[in-house]
Amino acid sequence: MELPVTVGVDGSEASLAAADWAAREALLRDRPLRVLHALPLMPHLLPSRTAAGRPGGDLLHEVEHILAVRWPGLRMRTEEAHDVAPAALLAAGEDADLLVLGARGGDGFPELRVGSTALYLAARTGCPTVVLPAEPPGGPPREEVVVGVDARRPAEAALGFAFAAAHRYGLPLRAVHAGPVPPGLRRGEAALLSAALEPWKAARPDVEVHEDVEHAGPGRVLVDASAKARLLVLGRRPVGPVVMLGPVVHAVLHHAACPVAVVPEA
Repeated sequence: MELPVTVGVDGSEASLAAADWAAREALLRDRPLRVLHALPLMPHLLPSRTAAGRPGGDLLHEVEHILAVRWPGLRMRTEEAHDVAPAALLAAGEDADLLVLGARGGDGFPELRVGSTALYLAARTGCPTVVLPAEPPGGPPREEVVVGVDARRPAEAALGFAFAAAHRYGLPLRAVHAGPVPPGLRRGEAALLSAALEPWKAARPDVEVHEDVEHAGPGRVLVDASAKARLLVLGRRPVGPVVMLGPVVHAVLHHAACPVAVVPEA
């Protein structure tokens, strides 16, 4: 079964930007694109119009037309799911190669940089999830992929995802290990990072890799790195008995200036 790149749309500008990003990614991966619009399950909860002022079917037809014109050769299907958005997208993520979301939907608070649906799904989906920032990335060209690495406990799925993305984009990969470390131990941290990357560098010799050890809080370091990144990749492990995002992933999702991929570890 060929798993699709799946994107959730609700008519908001953020979701339409996510659909465009997902379409390009689907072509790069040679995967079909699945465009999903969730509608409330109970009839009395079903709004007569979407947040963007269009019926759900009209929204999907419009998105399909825009993407087909912009990305010739894209294999695509659209689908309405009669369920609340988090549940519909979580189920869709079980049969997806990648799930793509805007950081904030059309019914969210403008003051929030990341909405509850994006946070919920980034913490739970079984496939990698990419969250696009609320504000479109601007500034200079994005010339690298960045991956956050805990050199003492590297997230192998995230490293594999990051190396594959750098290969597809034809960009160098910057591997960042960050954390406060006493001066006498700093050389050892660099050695740990090199050891964690060595198998992946051997498997992907075409990817140019830059190793970066920073002696500061990882959240701030990765947010700063996002200013020059086309994509920032982070691993996700369970945090205690409750399903939630760790503090670094949470901070990066709220403040990154580029799309963030959250990759679950097995």
